[in-house]
Order: sequence, then C-alpha cells, then structure tokens
Amino acid sequence: MSDKKDAGTSQLVPEISVDDNESFKNLIDVDLERLATSMELPKSIRTKANSVLESLQRQDEFKLISKSSALVCAIYIAAIDIRMPYGPSDPQLEIGYLEKPDITVTDILQKSETSVPVLFKWMNHFRDACLSEAVRFHLKHLEKEYCVVSALFHTHERLCSTIFKEEQKGDTSSIPLHTENCVTNKKQLCWVLFLLAKERLLTDGQIVEAFYILVCCYEYVLRTTPGFQLNSPYGEVQVAEDSERQSDLMLKTLSEQFDLSYEEVVLVQKNSVEPCFQRLFQGEKGMELSALTDQYEKDYKQKGDLNELLFLQNDPHLQPLEQNGNLSSPRYDEPDGPPITPVSDLIEKINTLSVNGDSVEATLRAALNTIQQLKKILSSTQDEPSPELLAHFKNCSQNPLTSIKERVNRMETVFINGFMQQTDRNQAAIAKQRYVLAKRLYYRVMEAMLNHERQRLSQTDFSKLLNIDSFHVSLLACALEIVMMTYGSSWNASFGTVCAGDSKFSFPWIIKTFGLHSYDFFKVLESFIKAEPILTKEIVKHLQGLEKKILEQLAWTAESPVFDALIKTETPALPVEVSPLTNTVSSADLYLSPMRVVTTKNRGLSPSYGQSPQKVSSPAQELTSPEKGTGKRSQSLTIFLNKVCRLGFHRLEQLTSLLNIPKDLQHKIWTCFEYCITKKTGLLKNRHLDQLMLCSVYGICKVAEKEIKFKVIIRTYSELPDASPSVYRHALIERGEYDSIIGFYNRVFMHNMKGYILQFAPTKQTPSLSPVPKTMTSPVYSIPSRRNFYVSPLKDSPFKAPQSPSNMTPRSRQLYSFGDLTGSNEKLQRINEAMSRAKNGTTGTTPKSQKRLRFDPPAESESAAAAVPTSEAPTVVKKVKMADNSLKPPTGTGESSGEDLQEIPR
Repeated sequence: MSDKKDAGTSQLVPEISVDDNESFKNLIDVDLERLATSMELPKSIRTKANSVLESLQRQDEFKLISKSSALVCAIYIAAIDIRMPYGPSDPQLEIGYLEKPDITVTDILQKSETSVPVLFKWMNHFRDACLSEAVRFHLKHLEKEYCVVSALFHTHERLCSTIFKEEQKGDTSSIPLHTENCVTNKKQLCWVLFLLAKERLLTDGQIVEAFYILVCCYEYVLRTTPGFQLNSPYGEVQVAEDSERQSDLMLKTLSEQFDLSYEEVVLVQKNSVEPCFQRLFQGEKGMELSALTDQYEKDYKQKGDLNELLFLQNDPHLQPLEQNGNLSSPRYDEPDGPPITPVSDLIEKINTLSVNGDSVEATLRAALNTIQQLKKILSSTQDEPSPELLAHFKNCSQNPLTSIKERVNRMETVFINGFMQQTDRNQAAIAKQRYVLAKRLYYRVMEAMLNHERQRLSQTDFSKLLNIDSFHVSLLACALEIVMMTYGSSWNASFGTVCAGDSKFSFPWIIKTFGLHSYDFFKVLESFIKAEPILTKEIVKHLQGLEKKILEQLAWTAESPVFDALIKTETPALPVEVSPLTNTVSSADLYLSPMRVVTTKNRGLSPSYGQSPQKVSSPAQELTSPEKGTGKRSQSLTIFLNKVCRLGFHRLEQLTSLLNIPKDLQHKIWTCFEYCITKKTGLLKNRHLDQLMLCSVYGICKVAEKEIKFKVIIRTYSELPDASPSVYRHALIERGEYDSIIGFYNRVFMHNMKGYILQFAPTKQTPSLSPVPKTMTSPVYSIPSRRNFYVSPLKDSPFKAPQSPSNMTPRSRQLYSFGDLTGSNEKLQRINEAMSRAKNGTTGTTPKSQKRLRFDPPAESESAAAAVPTSEAPTVVKKVKMADNSLKPPTGTGESSGEDLQEIPR
C-alpha cells in the first residue's frame, strides 16, 4: 500500500495510477448513469452520488466489494445526505421531514435488486471511513428498526397460527363471511395496526416493548373476531361476559399464553396503545384494512425508509439471512474485486448481519427471560425498607430514614419527568412501574452492603455513610440503570444478539437526569455486583461495561470531581498493585475517602505496581481514632487511577501486539502512557483515554527511530473491540475547537510531552521504566496425576457447613468452603496433605470428586505452595504471562509531519 496523499482531503488513499484511475472513473460514471436512469433519480442525487463514488474509491475498503455494489452504496449515501442536509442534530427531525424524499430506501433496494442485509454488509465497510454523521445516524437507526420488525414479523406469523384457525378452502359448509371478516384479513390487520402503533409509540428499537404493542394489537383485532375463527382458549374467551370484562380476560389469556407479565402488558395497553388507536381512528372509517393500509403508505413515503408492509408478501428484498447464515444472492452480491484475505474475511464475518428464524425466537425469549429473572430476584422485596434495614437505621447516631424517604420520593419525580420527556405524557404509569422495581433493588442492595460492612468492621453505626447524598443517589441510579437496561433490550445489528441497545435511555442518561457525576457512580458499581450475587450475567456484563466507559472518558469531563480530588489530595495518589487486601475495598471505603495513611518506613515513596500498598485505616478508625501527624490519601482516587491504568495497559497491549512492536519498545510506550495518566492528568480533561494511548505509541516509536505512520496506527486501533471512530476523528484542542488525532498530537500532546518523550531518544539517558501492571487473576492449582483440577474464588456457595460431623454425608465430607475471608497458609497445607493421602491410598473413603473445588484466593498463595516439600504439592500455574523484567533500557522529536495530517479518516 502506498502512502500517496490527496492534498484536498484527509482520507485514506490507495495506490492507483493516473491512467487506471481515469479509465476506472469513466467506467463507473457510465454504470452509475445507467442505474440512476433506471431509478429515475433527480439530478441532485445523481450529482451527489457521483461525488460520493469518487470518495469511496479512495478507501482501502473499496477493494472488499464489487464496483456494482459501490454504486448502490453511493446512491444510498447521496439520498440520505440530501434528505438530512443539517445532519442528525437538526431539530426538525423530531417532527419529521419537511418534504417527501425523492426516493425511498425500499425503492433503491428493489430497483437495484439488493436485499436489506446485503446493503448493511456493504455499508459497514465504509462506516468508519468516509460517511457523514447523517448517514451514520440513519444507517444505525435503519439497522435497529429492521432487526426489531424482522424479528417480530417472524414471531407474528407463528402467533397468528396459534391464535387463528386456518381457513378451509372450498369448504361450502362454513358460514359465509365478508372479505373484511376472513382470517387472512384479520392477520394482515394485526400487522398493519402494529406498524402504525410502533411508529407512533416506540422511541427506540426496544424489542420487548414492541412485542407488548404487538400483543395489544392482537387483542384489539380479536374484539371483532368471531369465536369460531379462533383456536382454544381464545374462542372460549370471546363468548365471555360484557365487552370490558372480555377485553381484560382476552389480554390476560394472551399474556399467559406467551409468558408475559399481564400487569406490564395492561400498562402498555391503557397508557400507550389505546390512546394511540383513539387518535388513529378519529375521522377514519373505523378499523378498515384498506384505510389503515393507505395511512401506512402515506407515512412510509413521507419517512422514506423501508416499506414494512412488504413482509406480508415475503418480498425478497426484505428477507433476512437464510438459516445457514448465508446471504441471499441478488444481482450485486458477489464481489468481483481482489481475492479475500484473512483480514478481509474477518471483517466480512463481523459485518455480516445475522437475522434468521431461530435467532429471532432466541433473541425475544432472552430479552423476556432477563425481565422475568430480575422480577424474580425482587419478588420477595418490598417497596419500603425491610425490618433489618430499619434496624440498621436505628443503630445510627443520626437516623437517616427520613432523609432517605424524602430523597427517594424526590428522585421518583425527577425520573418520571425525565422519562416522559423522552416519550410522552401518557408514559407516567410505565415510568412509575420501572421506578418501583428500581426502588426495591435499591433497598435490597443497601441492606446487603450494610450487612457486609457490619461483619467486616464489627460496627453498627453507619451514620456518616448513610447521610452522604451522592452515595444514595448513585445506588438508586445504578438500580434504575439495571431496570432500564433490562427493559431496553434491543437487537444489536452488528452481532445479531440482544444487548442494552443504544436508546435514548442508554447510559449516561440516568446520571445526567439525576445530576450525578460519573466518578461518584463509579464508586458503587463493584460493591453493587458483590452485594447482589444472583444478578444475571447480562446485567453484570453491562455494569462492567459502564465502568469501562467511565474510566476511559465519562469521568474526565471538565466538571468532574476527579480533578478536584487530584488537587486536594495531600499524598500523591498514584496507582498501586491491587492485592487481596485492597481488593476488599467497598463502597463505604470509597465514599468515606480520603483516609488517614498509617505511617510506614516507606512513607513518601511513590507506590508502584507489584508492591504491597500502604496500610490504610478502616472507616471505623477514620471516625474514632484518626492517626495524627499523617497526610491524607484519597483511597477512592487511588483505586480509580489504578483501574484507569489497568484498562489503558490492556488496550495498549492489544494495540502494540497487532502492530508487532517489540517488547522493549512496548515497555517504553507504556511508561510514557502511564506518565500521561498520573503526571499529566490535565491532558485527559474532556478527552478520551485512547487518544493519549495513540499519541504515546506514535511519539515513542518516532523518537526511537522506529516510526509507524499514524494511518497504520489508526487502522489497527479500529480493529480493537472497544475502538471508537470519534477517538481519532474528534479530539479537543481548546475551548470547543476539535481536530483529528494528529491535530491534537501536534498542537496539544507534543506541546506538553515533548521534553519527556525526547528522553527516549537513542542518544539520551532513558528514564526509569514504569512497572507493568499484573492482571489480577486467581491462582490456578494443578495437581499431579489429576487432570484439569482448578481452584477459584467462591462467590455464592450452595453448600452450607453442617452443625456437626454427625450431620455430614460421605459426599459432604469431601467439600470445603472457606467463606468470604482471605485464606491462609495452614488451610492450603491441610488441603495439600488431604490430597496427598488420597493419592497415596492412605484413605479409602474419598471418592473422586466430579466438581471443582472453589474457595477464596489465599493472601500468601505463592509462599504456601513453596513451603510444601512433597512432590505431590499443588503447582501454582499463572494463567497470565508475567511482565518481562529483563527488558533492556529503552532508547529516541516526535512531532508528526505535515504528511501525516492527510492520513486520518473523517
């Protein structure tokens, strides 16, 4: 690949000779004109499409698809750019487009013989390279909406066969019915009603709420459906008592049949669907299929996206992937470019949209199961503090009950108002239902936290913690985030799976609504997960993802308390190695920080990775017996920066490995990167952690005379799982001015880091290298002659120790559980001896265990293992490669050349 640049653009440019480029361009012009003529495109779209095509052909990704495929992409991009000239932030879009679009997306698909998934696959090649914000926004919205509607149409077909009886063709004995009363008409009516309702009610692609709306549409149509056209039990319900009672009974029957919460479906029906239908049928000819179809056609042409009525006709342009995962094969599907390489093959797999019948059912069921599991967790919890929680409050010198209740009521009003602003005034009841679930979770987790603190600290007065406003707001916000994430499940278009989606309620919506700093929210996340061990893995994964977002960007806003904490901390708050001691830090520790530091011989030395941290006092000591004459150190800030460094090192390790950077140079880059985080923290203000990482890689490699072009670094970075295009497209310069990552490097990063980076030149004395963080994993013990014997921390043991040995069974005698506290040398010794006896046959009562033995990681695991002389002692196997301490001392200005300024994709 050549590094040839076009001075007029900042695009990635492949190497193309002038003659080849001209002939290639002329050929495309002819094909584009032919396709545009067949589509009857206006001149404005033709001109724009030609310009887009010239831009696309400069992209490396252009080689991954055929020329004919690029034509369709260019026309789609041109149509959306002309439709949204002011981008996705145009306030007019909240109301709708002013004029009908010249061509709809369905028109483009039909006239080019292309299917929706194929268009998505092609467009994803250019998503991060040259698309405008308007096109990115529209493509993302279109993918999400298509996934939800495609999923629910498959479900609709299956449910209709369950609800309605099949019409018997040629059966003269059946009762004659008008066309509008036939079963086929009723099925179509359900679908059209759903399309009209979801367009007016759904603010995001939330698959669960969409399914509730679909069920409500069934109930509405069944009101006028004869009982003999329905299968059991719907036919029996149809002949029930009065109409109002019949409607409730039918909705309850539908909910039970489809495993839904009747209370939640009723909320959606009464507060959303019924008001929507009243507005829809006002002035119309009632519930006539033809009138409703005309209304949908009008809406579709005004919006200009997909005609979802074509699902009823099994239109091939709307068909998802086949069951084997292969795409349908329209005219332009097969690429005729260069051979597929392993890298491009990986891109194909990632970008292929996977939607088929089986995954549809699995997606919807997974989303519903997540809701059911959350409600099951909270089924035994009340909306008020439990007696045990009230006892905690009474033990406080300053009872926080009144302030807690006032705060909960106040935040309920704030939440409901914020919810309705994102939806409409009729959603208040639904918002309240969400809040009630979150309130139960809030009280439940608070009680578990206090129980843990009482056992850990042997104290009962938590006045100071329970009267911190930000602690309660953070805890409540975390509970609400879990509830909103659970009900906001959507279909991820890129990976074909259920996720939290990218809705208006996605994080950080809840902390913005509550006026909460993300740094305060961060303090409750880990303790929240530990306090509620039966949270689903989807919820735990979601909360861990939120922590990453906070560490990498959200905590670095200009108004963040992190910067105030850095100024006020008396002792340098550098990150330290997280040992089993500090791993037990709770939210109470973080909110009661800063704490007094116990004076040690090493006081005044900067703690580093791999060393034991300085001992800190507990919250009880902070309140009762503070050490005098010692400085204060913010433990919460230390833990926070520790996690930032660990996240940064993990990302850097991924990036440098893909770039094939030698280990010694990696260590130098990490030293520079860590220096930015801990000594030049101001560089992170209103910026992203990855921006400092990219600049560190480029700067150190350049000064060390092993330069890697920014284009290559960015392209490689974009392959990382957590990469964000905005990182290298929009970097803050100053006072609202943004530039590419290279502009940031030249104008800001090098201005602050030039002196430090020059120390790594081959002719200079290299500064001391920062210790490499060790990944905190539990030791894995392998036993000779025993295959795959593992020991790991026990989170929530189903086994409870019996009161006496007489109550033990032969099976339970083999089981060991050490609770939540750190293990000891002696415990490991006993286990080793017991296993050695079993190995040598000295006891015949111990059968082979078919389970993995789980217990907490011992504080002195390595020394314990070393202390056992026998050859049968367990061997500690480190799963993570240890840092190479024998790295040679590093050796090299690092300013980016003007040439590099042309390498950043927009």
